[in-house]
Amino acid sequence: MNITAVKIYPFDSGEPDSSLRAYADVTLDEEILLKGFRVFASKNGGLFVGFPSKKGKDGKFYDTVEFKSETLQSNLRSAILEAYKVYS
Repeated sequence: MNITAVKIYPFDSGEPDSSLRAYADVTLDEEILLKGFRVFASKNGGLFVGFPSKKGKDGKFYDTVEFKSETLQSNLRSAILEAYKVYS
């Protein structure tokens, strides 16, 4: 599967301690739209990507999308971070 588009939605909660920087949607092969990726700032100054998840009744977060290919997962992270850097 090829990543054909990445759409970045900057997010500013107004809270100085918030690590969330943006939301992202990714299109694969111009046919599949995956929504709900998040770009976070880490405490050491880097960025990382949170995959789509949903909060369960027990208060824990569970992934809503599972990738069987480590290569696709890595490519998604790289594409989202690159799009975020270009946008900001």
